[in-house]
Amino acid sequence: MSRPTPTHPRILVIDPAPSGLAMAELEGLTQLGLVPTVNLHRVADRTARSEIEHRWDCIDFDAFMSDEIVAAFDRGGGYDALKCRAGIPLSRNVSEQMTTGRHEQPLRLVAKAASGLDSFDLDAAHDLGVTVLSTPGANAGAVAELTIGLMLDALRGIIKRDTALRAGDWDTAIDGIPVRSLSDSRVGLVGNGAIAQAVAERLQPFGAEVWVHGSPRFTAEAAAQWPAFRAESLRALLTSCDIISVHVPATPATTGLIGARELRWMKPGSVLVNTSRELVVPEDALNAALRDPDCGLSHVAVDVFAAEGESFSSPLASQPHTTLSPHVGGMTSGAMKASSGRLLTELARFYANAAMPAPAFGTSEGTA
Repeated sequence: MSRPTPTHPRILVIDPAPSGLAMAELEGLTQLGLVPTVNLHRVADRTARSEIEHRWDCIDFDAFMSDEIVAAFDRGGGYDALKCRAGIPLSRNVSEQMTTGRHEQPLRLVAKAASGLDSFDLDAAHDLGVTVLSTPGANAGAVAELTIGLMLDALRGIIKRDTALRAGDWDTAIDGIPVRSLSDSRVGLVGNGAIAQAVAERLQPFGAEVWVHGSPRFTAEAAAQWPAFRAESLRALLTSCDIISVHVPATPATTGLIGARELRWMKPGSVLVNTSRELVVPEDALNAALRDPDCGLSHVAVDVFAAEGESFSSPLASQPHTTLSPHVGGMTSGAMKASSGRLLTELARFYANAAMPAPAFGTSEGTA
């Protein structure tokens, strides 16, 4: 395929939507007047790879490596936009190299089909004139479902009992019976965003009492719209609740929000669930707390780690009182379709406002 003319904005699709959603997403980008180059590094489905290779320019590189991102960008002569769904490392140095005048199309847009932007240097993007788009809330229901699943496993020992039965060990399978249920528990939510609200709403049918500690904007008036009680402080939440579930983004203000000191505030026999970011509740602190007989924490369930993917490692992996999930909270087909569709809508709005040539674009439901 020949290189597009400069009048057509090129987009480097660092990781397309998965499997059956990829073609619809790429077609949507094309309908917007964008010319995709697709990174196949994380496209495992052979049929999808073949279809993508047949229709679009393709490349293969590890987008979790900064130097490989820059090299791919340079080889293409630059791209007007990057699209991703994983937390790729966009540091100031990377962004600076992609916005220089040496490229036919310097970077001016980064679009992520997910909510967390903690791997991006947003200050650098602002300074360099790069717009960053994301899809907060699109996966809220999916993350909320996994969160409650992790709570249930922590209380009921589903995985532990299954493993024991498969080993023929009935006594271990019924160890600790009777157990506490959600209806017997007070659940404390750290954060008041879309995911926390979805968790609170889904906990209602279980009969759990829900407390929430949110940002300063989470006033008593705002809390009145929730099926929950507003906790005045993080300490009040941690000392009063049986289950703590964390739902805040990783920012300088939330890094280490719950560490060794805060974990010692928790009630005896309590559970902590983290589906936000490892930086908010460090694994080392959780590991130490589980080993501390004076700490009330009895079980940890996490979906986020400092080292993920092929380099996965965690001190919690050797802990018996843990439930580990491979950062898949938002990875349902419905959530990923919603994220892809919403991102296409945001891209359409961006290019319409930027007066770039792009054909008329329909609804997100029709493209993803």
